[in-house]
Amino acid sequence: MKKLIAAAAALTTAVNAAALSANAMFENVPAGRIWDEEIEMFPMMENGDLVTDINGDGSFGLDDCALFYGYTHSYDTDAELAQRMDSIGDYDADGKADQLDAEHLTRFYLLQNGISARDTDNATYSDIDLVKEFTNEYHSWSSRLSDAFIEELRTQSSYLMAGYTMFREAVEDGTVSCDVNSDGVYDYTDLDYLWIFGYNSYFFMYDSVPDSEKPVIPDEINERCRELIGHFANGSDTNWFYEYAEMYCIEQNGITDQQFSEDYYDSLIEGSGKLSLAKCLKYNYSEWMPVNEYLEYNGAMFNREFTVFWEQLSAGEVELPDTNGDGVINSSDVFNAMIFKEDLQAHAAAQDSVLPVNVWKFFTENCDINGNGLSGDIHDLSILDLGYMLSGPEAEMESIYDNFNENLNAYINSLSAVSGIPAVKYSPMSIAAPEFSNVEIERSGDANGDGNVDLSDAVKIMQALANPNKYQISYAGRFNGDVCNTGDGITLGDAQEIQSRLLNS
Repeated sequence: MKKLIAAAAALTTAVNAAALSANAMFENVPAGRIWDEEIEMFPMMENGDLVTDINGDGSFGLDDCALFYGYTHSYDTDAELAQRMDSIGDYDADGKADQLDAEHLTRFYLLQNGISARDTDNATYSDIDLVKEFTNEYHSWSSRLSDAFIEELRTQSSYLMAGYTMFREAVEDGTVSCDVNSDGVYDYTDLDYLWIFGYNSYFFMYDSVPDSEKPVIPDEINERCRELIGHFANGSDTNWFYEYAEMYCIEQNGITDQQFSEDYYDSLIEGSGKLSLAKCLKYNYSEWMPVNEYLEYNGAMFNREFTVFWEQLSAGEVELPDTNGDGVINSSDVFNAMIFKEDLQAHAAAQDSVLPVNVWKFFTENCDINGNGLSGDIHDLSILDLGYMLSGPEAEMESIYDNFNENLNAYINSLSAVSGIPAVKYSPMSIAAPEFSNVEIERSGDANGDGNVDLSDAVKIMQALANPNKYQISYAGRFNGDVCNTGDGITLGDAQEIQSRLLNS
């Protein structure tokens, strides 16, 4: 079994300051956002076990996706081509080639290629564009395949977070400029200005900094920020603008520990350090360019792993681990998992952690919950988090998660007093918000915004409650995830309700 302690000792958060290769930041993102059934499906498409050449021209491209989309959405299709689609297009093996199969094919294309401006131009589809006519007693209208498919392409791009290629294209062909301070380069100062603009414009839902403490940026820079973001407002994947701006800045300039420091941004623009850009970059970078296999998180794979664990736990075949060996499962075990997760993110060694030696040893040697050969990786810890939350007595779990950050900090201080290791503070951040006051609108449960309702939504809520500095939920996710006692904001009950619906569906 691999040992985390050895791996952690060899790692550093500092990376080469040299610029990265084109699209390097994009490569790891969509792969972590695929759906459960696509885990085997996409490799089979890539190696040819599943045929993706819909039109039979010898290659796979955007035309194949558009034609298959048209066929499964009732656009008139040549009979011979329709027969071919029926014979090869049942990718999910449910007995028919349908709209869901077309979604999978489009998502596979985006995973391989990203999205470009050409992909969203109707002229690209001029050779295959079909028209569907509609008539009722009042009027007639038509629907163009290119219009409908482009909208689908944008939607799936947003779900996959695959629009970075279009962002990068627009910057590099001169359509837009990220150099908002007009000094001739796009660097971390420009990114800092964009970040401040986001705070001052209330783009960020987790804004805990009073207006009086936010830096004020010059009017001309403010306007350039507005124009830059406005360009993407009508394009693909607007929700991820700031993530793409971070990716491009890292690709152009490289990144070191310096850019993960609040002091660095204060040195660029006075007072901007408190706006959390450093923390956001650090967490995002660990996802986009993972340098530690223990931190590589795959939502679709986690769904499978937790489902297996939950079924075994429900059947009495396994038990929830007792992290400190005291014979009971309680708040200490929940907090131990959270502390170790932070230690993992910080690449800490045993001597740097407030955790007792026996707890550290449990996570590094006896916590391979998913059986992948890594003890105490991010999947193991997430399984523990959700397992504790869903299987513990409701009253006890609510008491743990009520004022979670305050309770966690108190526990850390108690460990610190024994170990002599300085305690790390976890900053509280509110998840609930007044936007949830309208209780008459049905909520889907899609808390992570991937277009599906599955275990990853419950995980997202639980992680955001437990560690809101790392796991943040968008406005739409907070709205859709509020399924229990609708109107009271995101709570433990929402994660439990989503889990209950899935188990009973």
